[in-house]
Amino acid sequence: MFFRIQSLFLTIAAGLMISMFFLPMVRFATDATTIPFVAVAAFKGFTLTTIFQIVCAVLSVVTLVSFRNRIRQIRLCNLNTLILIGYQAVLAVYFFQRTAKLGEDALFTVPCLFPLCAAILTFIAMRYIARDEALVIASTRLRSGRRGHRSSGKKS
Repeated sequence: MFFRIQSLFLTIAAGLMISMFFLPMVRFATDATTIPFVAVAAFKGFTLTTIFQIVCAVLSVVTLVSFRNRIRQIRLCNLNTLILIGYQAVLAVYFFQRTAKLGEDALFTVPCLFPLCAAILTFIAMRYIARDEALVIASTRLRSGRRGHRSSGKKS
C-alpha cells in the first residue's frame, strides 16, 4: 500500500485535509486571537465549509485505502480534485467577503490554502496511479499475447 509514491501523495493530501479541523483558519489583527475551523464553522453560519471539509477529508481517506482497485482510485482522485477546487473557490469567496461575514480585521491563515495543495497532490497521485494501471495493462497484454502464439497459421 505505502510502497508507491502516489500513496505518499494521497497520505499528505489526507493529512492536510484532516489537519484543517484542528488548525486556526481566521486570525483577527486587532487582538491577535485565532479561530479554529470548528469555531469558524459555527461562527456566522459557515455550514458549507463544514460540508466541504468533511466530504474532502473522508474522500481523501477512502481514495487512499482503495489501492487494490486502481480504476476506482483514479475516479475518486478526479472527484476529490474537483471537490477540493470547489472548496478552495468557496474559501476564496469567503476571503473576499470577509468584511461582511467576520469584520474588517479578520485575516485568513495559511491552512485556508490546504485544499489547493491537496488538490495538486491528489492530481499528481492520479497521474502516477494511471501510469501504474497502464503498465499493468501493457504487461498483461504482452503476457497473454506470447502464450500459445504461433508465427504462422499453418500446422507443421
